Amino acid sequence: MTITDASFLVSFFGNDECTTKASRWWIKADVILTASRLVIFEAENSMRTLHLEGKCTVDECLWAVGKMKRAIGEGLIEVRDPMTKRLYPSATRLSKYHSESKRFGAMDILHVAAALDLGARQLVTFDARQRELAEAEGLMVAP
Repeated sequence: MTITDASFLVSFFGNDECTTKASRWWIKADVILTASRLVIFEAENSMRTLHLEGKCTVDECLWAVGKMKRAIGEGLIEVRDPMTKRLYPSATRLSKYHSESKRFGAMDILHVAAALDLGARQLVTFDARQRELAEAEGLMVAP
């Protein structure tokens, strides 16, 4: 299973410096991506506010959210959630083990813990810290 984080979804459906790389990777990989509801929420929130950074118009932001929702409806993104009773103990373990030597954000830790809980083999992200944590936990990371 290949799980995605919000940074990949924002780049793929939005328009930023990683959009071309995201598009090329997903076309070549030809996989159904898995995402948690937390990732979908984070991506939607980010896309809705891109206009505040001057990256798109309000209509373009809403269009990007709509494209992502269509991809979910069409089965290109499968929404799955980890079991909460396993997620937080796993996230706590990651925090205790990895945060002594490096600073990882809570969302990065939660996303990697969710990927591990769901049995993902690969995480798709443009987030450097999340990439580092995922690799340290044995996940393949793309693009």
